[in-house]
Amino acid sequence: MFQDFHYRHIPALFTAGAQCWGTVYPLMVGTGGTRAVMLQYGLPENIADVPEAWPAWNAGTARTCCLGLLMFWFYARRQYAVLDTFLVAIGGYLGLADCVLLWRQRPKMAVFRLVASLAFAGTGLAGVTQGRAS
Repeated sequence: MFQDFHYRHIPALFTAGAQCWGTVYPLMVGTGGTRAVMLQYGLPENIADVPEAWPAWNAGTARTCCLGLLMFWFYARRQYAVLDTFLVAIGGYLGLADCVLLWRQRPKMAVFRLVASLAFAGTGLAGVTQGRAS
């Protein structure tokens, strides 16, 4: 899978891994893993400490993980233009959704998420993964 690796693939691979992290980490760690991921995401303790919220969180991250798995699939197939499309969609839409979700709880984290996501979306728009921007 990595025999054709180039540094320009890093944003897509990072994004793919990040999409999977919220689902994989709680499975590896067990009890408290979902809470830890929610805190890492940027949610405050008063939300992350509610065990009743964990199943909804895990259901959402499982669906987001599918995006990451698809990105790894397309990477293995060397379909780099598809990965750039994923970067635009994930960076543009999910980054904006993260910002809106976090805005009232942690505004600084919300702005960081938006700026970072837009940077990844920009690499997708520029065609970095496929080498169009090089």
